[in-house]
Amino acid sequence: MGINVTTQSAADPAATEAIADFALSGSFATLSPDVQRESVRTVVNWAGCALGGAPTPTVAAAIKGLQSYSSPGRCRVLGRRERFDAPGAAVINCLASAAHAFDDTHLATITHPTGPVISALLALAESHTIRGEDFLAALMIGMEIECRLSTVIVAPGSGSSGGWYITGVTGSIGAAAAVGRVLGLDRTAMVSALGLAAAQSCGTRGTHASMACAYVPAIAAQAGYVAAMMARAGFACGPAAVAGRNGVVEVIAPKADHAAITRDFGTHWEVLGNAYKPYPCGIVIHSAIDACLELVRKHKPNPDDIAEVALDVTPGALALCWRKLPDTELEAQVSLYHWLAATLIHGEATVTQAQLACIRDKRVRDLQSRLNATASPALAIDQAKATMRMRDGTTHAVSIEHGVGSLIKPMSDDELSAKFLSQASGVLSGAKARALLDASWSVRGLANVADLLALEAA
Repeated sequence: MGINVTTQSAADPAATEAIADFALSGSFATLSPDVQRESVRTVVNWAGCALGGAPTPTVAAAIKGLQSYSSPGRCRVLGRRERFDAPGAAVINCLASAAHAFDDTHLATITHPTGPVISALLALAESHTIRGEDFLAALMIGMEIECRLSTVIVAPGSGSSGGWYITGVTGSIGAAAAVGRVLGLDRTAMVSALGLAAAQSCGTRGTHASMACAYVPAIAAQAGYVAAMMARAGFACGPAAVAGRNGVVEVIAPKADHAAITRDFGTHWEVLGNAYKPYPCGIVIHSAIDACLELVRKHKPNPDDIAEVALDVTPGALALCWRKLPDTELEAQVSLYHWLAATLIHGEATVTQAQLACIRDKRVRDLQSRLNATASPALAIDQAKATMRMRDGTTHAVSIEHGVGSLIKPMSDDELSAKFLSQASGVLSGAKARALLDASWSVRGLANVADLLALEAA
């Protein structure tokens, strides 16, 4: 499936044409075994996250907003009874999957690649029959394009700002590639689809700690679907919009290495750097949570006896999750201090610890004042250190070399199934949840992936 393409390091619209060629090439059978395996695991992880987010206030508000200006459609979303038009369904499915900050993450870029691509594809599946293998191939190729663009944009020395919410920048392009592939666009139309999607790139990290944080990838899902449909109808856009002069890559990352976008296409898979979260919060603090869980397992501290906990975390952990004493569930999702205090007190880090009762717990809030976090540039994203000093002077230290959910220590299939079922609880009956889980694991053999949407809320 390799495509040999040489582009210049400077902005070059030929890169967009190479992306289009890649988007239209190969099949599920030509994917490497590792990519094939992760394609199914990706579906299982995403479906659980979409179910878990379906009943949240974030999704309820979005549905109310959509219904205020659009007519009901035929498209379904996981865990809800309402129906939407295809762009609206793409929004709601993706929004739900991101609502608890439990969705997957490409570790090198902090892109959440699955939501925009799979949500756009499922919206298409309501009107176009998509076989399981075709769906999985489109999913992984769209995600690969998304992750490659993210990698080039956020690379050291690219000149990009850390304030971009990169999923919103590249997610629409990956979604357009996937939908356009299933639609059978030719090369010219695919270039247009990619460009139209790039024209809708958006999203900054200023949306963190609000409902709009999940809305950014949802916009990307909608934009990718619409871009592919517009291109199919003959609405044209030139190749410069993605990687040419004043294209989205050059504008956001003026020093980006454009040649890296297409380097080793089909042989090196950036999407294999994608990881699944064991905890419903920013992935940059997961290793610190692991450290606190280890302290609890080994020493079972009485929280009142903890004098101080000193933590060494990555710079990204403090840059993205710096908030202390959050007041809302959305603020808590990106609060290092809340999650570490809650973990030390409750001995777990689940959706329960993300709820208001835990956020407002006086013990959790008091312990946050005794946590001190320091950014350590030498630490990798899956590393953290914690030193707990007790009031009697006893000290306990833990170092995490590879956190749970990292590429070195990934979640197992059984752990992904348990994560799915925990999120499905209360949304689907036990039998329906198990049926959807089984269908997700068996997605490769489905005659039409729209069958995944057949189960309504309990």
